[in-house]
Amino acid sequence: MTETVGPVAEAGLVYRPGYSRAAEQIMQYIDERGFGPGDRLPTEAQFAELLGISRSITRDALKTLAATGRITIQRGRGIYVADSTDFSEQVINAFIPTNIDHVMMLFEFRSIQERAAAELAADRATPAELVAIGNALADYSAAAESGDFAAATEADEAFHHAVAAASHNQLLAESIASAQSLQHRVVVIAFGGFSGGSLMNARDEHAAILDAIRNGDTEAAGRAAYAHLERTRLGYQVEIGRRVFPRHPH
Repeated sequence: MTETVGPVAEAGLVYRPGYSRAAEQIMQYIDERGFGPGDRLPTEAQFAELLGISRSITRDALKTLAATGRITIQRGRGIYVADSTDFSEQVINAFIPTNIDHVMMLFEFRSIQERAAAELAADRATPAELVAIGNALADYSAAAESGDFAAATEADEAFHHAVAAASHNQLLAESIASAQSLQHRVVVIAFGGFSGGSLMNARDEHAAILDAIRNGDTEAAGRAAYAHLERTRLGYQVEIGRRVFPRHPH
């Protein structure tokens, strides 16, 4: 497997990110060689050499496959084929919403998921799916303007669900739904309703994601989705610092 899969468009075809095509080639490699759940896979460097691509594209491809439950990356141990039948249950049971490391890990996970979903949606969304995303954005905007956090949370989940559905990748959509349920536990159990910052900022970020998807701009859609989750992650990070190290009047 030496085909170069950098971030370029093939002639006559819609642009696809290099890491997305690399992820498909890695799955093809796994299938062709008969790897099963628990089997150890080549390292990141070895996959890069096998595919004839850069380490950065290989790393993003592996992160995407990990985010969709196809592989597991165990730091210091290696890369393994995941058991997709119990992936969600394992993750949900092990997740502790009051553990700071788990919360930060969740947002790292979601940023990978949402970027991939937005990029695929920009390529694959149907007119009806664009309407569904737009309706969810309108509901979120109304909730944000009225300061209704409960309605905003519901509309936020609907928005990300609609984007995931428009990716036309069921595994990705299911993993996003699982991550959303974990984030809901974080909001309710650990943060008492704190949703990561300004609702109006989130509304504008959602609008940027939708605009890029409507325009069929995969790169812009991915960037907008990643920026949205990264800003949310930083919002939680600041809130954690505020609660752990409160300022006391002198």
